[in-house]
Amino acid sequence: MSNHQATVAQRNEQQIAERKAKWFWVSLVVALLGLQLVIGGVAIKLATGDASAAIVPNYHQAALNWDQIHSERTAAKRLGWTVDLDVSNVADGRGMRAVQVSIADADGKPIDDLQVSADIYHHARAAEVQTVDMQPVGDAEYQVLAPMERSGLWQVDLNIRHDDQRITVQRTLERD
Repeated sequence: MSNHQATVAQRNEQQIAERKAKWFWVSLVVALLGLQLVIGGVAIKLATGDASAAIVPNYHQAALNWDQIHSERTAAKRLGWTVDLDVSNVADGRGMRAVQVSIADADGKPIDDLQVSADIYHHARAAEVQTVDMQPVGDAEYQVLAPMERSGLWQVDLNIRHDDQRITVQRTLERD
């Protein structure tokens, strides 16, 4: 083999090695970019699809209407009302618990003729809000069986309508 042929063979080997190196590095960059896109997609899916990764329901709307929401949340105190909430510590076989509310005015007299509903959710599942209408059972007491199967922290937001006034009472409870 002549000197010229050896040089050409070396050059061909060098070109092949360079081509392999280019393919390796380009493939590595593309693979890492693809991996980043997959990880980002999984993160977005987890953030938007998991009920435990939720913010407080209607938080943004409450912030926009802060004056009205604040007025509703402080109305019971302004009126001197006493709102007692009792939730059973025991859930039945279907995960239902008895929720009872009694409401009295500033003089301690029971207040009937109210419309009472409750928005109930577990703190670990804030996206799963259950709204239940409470039924009057006499002496300003309202009751419902609510789906509260899990143990832990529960949020109960009572929505009370009295004439044209809306009153909201919030309670956080821990149940076994």
